Amino acid sequence: MNARFTRCVGLTALAVALWGCDSGTTPDPTGPPPAPPPPPPSSPAVTASEWVDHVNWDEATTVEVQMVETSGTEMSYSPNDLSFEAGKPYILKITNPASNAFKHYFSPEGLANLYQAVATRKVQTPDAEYKAPYFDAVELLPGGSLEIFMVPVLAGEYDIVCTIPGHKEFGMVGTAAITGGEGYELDLELATDFDQSLTSDPRKSGSHAVWDAAVELTVGMAETSDAFAFAPPDIELMRDVGYKLELVNPSGNASKHYYTAAEFYKKTVLRKAEDSNAEIKAPYLKAVELLVGGSTELFIVPTEAGSFESICTIPGHEELGMTGTITVSP
Repeated sequence: MNARFTRCVGLTALAVALWGCDSGTTPDPTGPPPAPPPPPPSSPAVTASEWVDHVNWDEATTVEVQMVETSGTEMSYSPNDLSFEAGKPYILKITNPASNAFKHYFSPEGLANLYQAVATRKVQTPDAEYKAPYFDAVELLPGGSLEIFMVPVLAGEYDIVCTIPGHKEFGMVGTAAITGGEGYELDLELATDFDQSLTSDPRKSGSHAVWDAAVELTVGMAETSDAFAFAPPDIELMRDVGYKLELVNPSGNASKHYYTAAEFYKKTVLRKAEDSNAEIKAPYLKAVELLVGGSTELFIVPTEAGSFESICTIPGHEELGMTGTITVSP
């Protein structure tokens, strides 16, 4: 092959390659598809609600953690070193096997708080779903399980511990790392009219005297063929009195139901919500949804007198009659 022919072939090949790049075609159509572009360095999501809406929950990754008791003095999380990628949806499933003898916490330790570094859609047990601006801790009873639907946002390494006396020393500690997410922000949307001193109110402790005389009340969810209702629809409480407010959705019902009382919840000391699987702790609740056959108890102390609306926020349920009032007297 002479030199002139060789140069022509080379120029022709170069022209084809350049034409392919300029036209947007792939020179080798049988090769692998091009890699997707890298994610942007920051996200338009800032508030917890925006983060929850920003992701595709059908693509959520499930991460499972078991609470392990090897003996009465050997306890652990399995696995005890979790890793999450910022900006992606996860379902963190935590289980305390029925064979265990003790209940266990999954709590943050130290100033770096995992629960305040994630946008939480909800905490769900087989009994109920709980919504809050963020959660302080969850405690699993023997045989209990729950799922935390969350979007990790703020990068860092976070310590986890069981705060029941002795359990940390027996080995029930762990870490959770959030990687990536440079420039990501997270506004937990704590209500501006929420009195943040309530997060450290001494009545959040189960040893406080207010719980020695706590009043027990029950609100059921009633269904007929053409109507829904809270039973009773209206309840009367006293300010600064401790209550165990049980919410029940009977197994004979066909629908799950919310007990949403957002304005009331913000005006209470919330010690915990407790169902047959877990105890849930948060600064305050936004809503509680009872699954069919589910029940939960809200350990609360009203702090402000007034009249507050309760409602089931599932579309159509308010129109069918599922509304009520919570009246708090001075």
